Amino acid sequence: MLKTTFHRLSLAVVSAAVLAAAAGRAEALELQQVTVQGLANEEMRDNVDDALSLQRLNPNRRKALTESRLSYLLRQVPSEVRGALEPFGYYEPTVDAQVQRNGESVSVVVTVQPGKPVKVRGRALAITGAGHEDSALMRRLQRFRPREGQTFHHGVYEDNKAAMDRLLAERGYFDAALQTHTVTVTRAEHAADIDLAWVSGDRHALGAATFEGHVFRPGLLENLVAWEPGDPYEQRKLLDLQKSLAALDYFSAVDVTPRPDDASDLQVPVNVALTMAKQSIYSAGVRAGTDSGLGVTGGVERRWINDRGHKLKALASLAQRRNDVTVQYKIPAFAWLDGWYTFSASVREEPIDEIDSQLVELVGSRSGKLGEWDLVAAMNVRRERYEDSPTSQNYQYSNLVYPSLWAQWSRTDDLLYPRRALGVTLEARAGSTALGSDIDFLQFSARGQWVHGLGRRDRLLLRAEAGTTATNGFASFPPTLRFYAGGDRSVRGYAYREIGEVFQAVNGDRYVVGGKHLVAASVEYERMFTRQWGGAVFVDAGDAFDRREDFEAQLGVGFGVRWRSPVGPVRVDIAHGLGDAAGSSLRLHFNIGPDL
Repeated sequence: MLKTTFHRLSLAVVSAAVLAAAAGRAEALELQQVTVQGLANEEMRDNVDDALSLQRLNPNRRKALTESRLSYLLRQVPSEVRGALEPFGYYEPTVDAQVQRNGESVSVVVTVQPGKPVKVRGRALAITGAGHEDSALMRRLQRFRPREGQTFHHGVYEDNKAAMDRLLAERGYFDAALQTHTVTVTRAEHAADIDLAWVSGDRHALGAATFEGHVFRPGLLENLVAWEPGDPYEQRKLLDLQKSLAALDYFSAVDVTPRPDDASDLQVPVNVALTMAKQSIYSAGVRAGTDSGLGVTGGVERRWINDRGHKLKALASLAQRRNDVTVQYKIPAFAWLDGWYTFSASVREEPIDEIDSQLVELVGSRSGKLGEWDLVAAMNVRRERYEDSPTSQNYQYSNLVYPSLWAQWSRTDDLLYPRRALGVTLEARAGSTALGSDIDFLQFSARGQWVHGLGRRDRLLLRAEAGTTATNGFASFPPTLRFYAGGDRSVRGYAYREIGEVFQAVNGDRYVVGGKHLVAASVEYERMFTRQWGGAVFVDAGDAFDRREDFEAQLGVGFGVRWRSPVGPVRVDIAHGLGDAAGSSLRLHFNIGPDL
């Protein structure tokens, strides 16, 4: 009896040991990877990945996965996939999860067929109250997505609903409320019916703006307010005021705050809190560019010199190929086309292909903004002394008095590193002997740039420029107003202003003296390899010429390095000029600054 009992006890111990060993092996499963396949839409696939409990296991749990835990997680896969796809309008996906084993290592492949999407069958969209008569609100309501027949995407629906709420607030409907917000999904019919209704309430108006925290006389900053008390409320006008105040460079902080809680007769008062910036700015630095050469700069600026907001600035720049000193006085011009009256005097010395040029210039201008255009109208008085040829010691003098108009338009999604950008710059000059000029002339120039993102890392950059001059005395036209091509921002592969009409000296030397007309263009392809570093290849072409038959495009090709530095884009290019004007086989170009 004792023997039999002992024998049975031994068998029980052995069996327990075997089961324990088996259990130990079960707990040693390691989950290598989880793969989701069958979904072409990357956003849907990522959402499924994020929803899977299997995918979210941390590394330690992946290495200690039991069979029972694995089975439980596999049973959760269908419901997790359904929950992840419902926001995209797919309510009945087919899900198959397969386990692939390699010893104690396992991988899971989840195959998903999204099935038939739920589409919008009907919509009932309405705004009641004063907002029903607001054309901007009704246009936005008509653009509401998803439309009938489109897949019912939860994210699109919520984004459009939120956009409608924002627009109501931006247009002064502070009491607006969403009265009805129902979506009925009939899974058997793969259909969704949307029912949305807003009660807008009354539209508020803009009230008086009060300014605090500044040192200027009353009435100066009020000229920037683009509304009268009682005008319909528009958030855009408050943003425009904030931008205008920040652009003055008087303030270190600008806070424009509407106060709807303090509204009287539906007029919302606006409080503008300002913090004055430092009055004086002193600057000094080193400049480097293959066009201007190595140099130093220095300056002083008084952001304001009196309670009228006048400004004074003096700048000096000394470089290998260009020296200039400028003094500038600015007076606010806020009453019409926000801008400035500017009076400046400058002295500049700039050799152009061995022709020394010294220029004294006085300019009086009025700047302003009209819509999306920045405008500057100016009257210019110039006296320029230059050698009449590179081989002569005789000087010519040019005296010009002329009006000019400069206009610039740009649209960009980012000032420093745009993915979508377009810019246009136009300039016109007109001189007449009746105004005191030595010659009559008319000159136009235009420059356009386009940036287009390709994928997440690539960009295509296009640039074109053109100019023309009409005059009865081009031989007396000063070198600094003639057209040239070549350089960092023109045709790479050539030196700064290396392309243009040529003067042939007696000894056979050739000197560039500029041309009446200009045509230039550039195509560049850029790819960023990391967030900060990338490369580019480009083809540039252009010419400055006197007659149409003299036009001969000078080509330049090359490649470069792009660095998105903390202070802005840095470009280093190596280019080869293919035309006769190229002075060397390879040329290095270095440039800092935004694309537009």
